[in-house]
Amino acid sequence: MDESLQELEAELKTLQPRRAAPRWLAQVNRELAAELPASVRPRYATATNLSSWKWLGWRTAGLAALALVAAFVAINFRQPQSAPTDRTLAAATPAVPAPASVAAYQPVTATNVLYDLKDEGAVKIDGDTSARQVRARFVDTYTWKNPRNNASIKWTVPRDEVRVMPASYNPN
Repeated sequence: MDESLQELEAELKTLQPRRAAPRWLAQVNRELAAELPASVRPRYATATNLSSWKWLGWRTAGLAALALVAAFVAINFRQPQSAPTDRTLAAATPAVPAPASVAAYQPVTATNVLYDLKDEGAVKIDGDTSARQVRARFVDTYTWKNPRNNASIKWTVPRDEVRVMPASYNPN
């Protein structure tokens, strides 16, 4: 196969391209030299013109950056409104004890239900060591209750557990 490729390469090297017809060359030169009329010429030919569409992206980015700086300055350097002093605030609000935690949920139960156990066959670990891969699928359910109003929340989560156990051969 290497010889056939070398023969093909040698044959291709001997080939010479044909000269282009003079009429065709003249037509191509005429078409390339012809200037486009003003109505067909693209409006923006280069990016050197500042009113070019290519500068629109930079203008937009600059305006966005300017707006962000103005927003940052307006938020961080504005005068704080007259806030009541601690004495005034203490006199105005009566002392009310803080309410107990509204949602005082406590864990009550946690259950694990095995719904699928599959032996996925032999696998190789650490080079030549044989092992068996076993996939166990569980559904874990957690329950929380609020002792004040007896409300409860149940959360059910699926879980896959993959175990790789060394394979052993017992002839007995």
